[in-house]
Amino acid sequence: MTKYLAASLAAFSLVTTALAQTPAANRAVAEFSTCVKPEWPKESLRKEQQGTVQLAFLIGADGGVRDTRVVRSSGYPLLDSAAKDSLAKCKFKPAIHDGQAVESWTQMQYVWRLEGRSPQQMAAALATAREGAERGDAAAQYKLGMIYLNGQGIKQDRDEASKWLQKAAEQGSADAQEALGLINAPRPNYGGDPSQAIAWFRLAAAQGKAQSQFFLAMLLTKQGQNDEGREWLRKAAAQNYAPAETMLGSQLLGTGKEEDRPEAIALLTKAAAQNELLAQVALGTCYEKGLGVTQDYAQAATLYQRAALANNSNALLALARLYDNGQGVPKDAAKAEQLRSQAITLQ
Repeated sequence: MTKYLAASLAAFSLVTTALAQTPAANRAVAEFSTCVKPEWPKESLRKEQQGTVQLAFLIGADGGVRDTRVVRSSGYPLLDSAAKDSLAKCKFKPAIHDGQAVESWTQMQYVWRLEGRSPQQMAAALATAREGAERGDAAAQYKLGMIYLNGQGIKQDRDEASKWLQKAAEQGSADAQEALGLINAPRPNYGGDPSQAIAWFRLAAAQGKAQSQFFLAMLLTKQGQNDEGREWLRKAAAQNYAPAETMLGSQLLGTGKEEDRPEAIALLTKAAAQNELLAQVALGTCYEKGLGVTQDYAQAATLYQRAALANNSNALLALARLYDNGQGVPKDAAKAEQLRSQAITLQ
């Protein structure tokens, strides 16, 4: 990323929402004057990564932060981590219950947004990228391709983007190879070109790009190439890529083989710790049913609750079931119905 790019955040864009079951007037509230503004990670800035991260904080009766979780990722782990580490330094006015300060959960949202580039600056960035791209510099070709792909100071043009990304990819740019894989990958209302996506993802995956390894595995599995798909999943999981850990763990559970369950549980546990919602629900199911672990309704409830914070409908329904039966949580029909209603609105 060029040095003149202004990187600013949307005025802290902190939104606080209570997770505890307390009236709005009694929720934990951040004292924003004590908060430390997150610094943009240099690698994220260079790659122009943006997004909104939703964080959950456990606030003690003294107003200090006891625990922090990523409820919904920005899509970029570096941004998530930077926001979490900085905002955990905020001081809070604790929640009040029956006149006493109590421990409670609360949420904060942080928006990472690149702003402040004038038309002249965007034109200069385009000119710099084009000059480097035309002389054959792979990094500049990738940059120019992404400018066209995202319409940054120029009319969005996928064909022109693909042309420059392909030039960079043919010189071995793993970022460009992955970008071409994503451009060609099928998605809702777009058939894509699976064969091209597989070809580009395979090249990036061979260079160690965990996301490409994961998407390659998904496409291969969809085509029935399960063995090769699983090999790539293992490679991505070995890099602690949570979606791959979740998918591989779920696949191993699905075999129904007792010998596969320890590895499945280990993978899901690692992914759940990274706040992967599907892993939290799958692992919660294992604890609820005693699959590969000692049956533990309280642990199941904890995992479901973590995913429910991000409005995962399956987690909400599972948690409602536990409240219906008083398993791991107090029996509470009204709470169960509330959770079911919330899940229905999300479907």
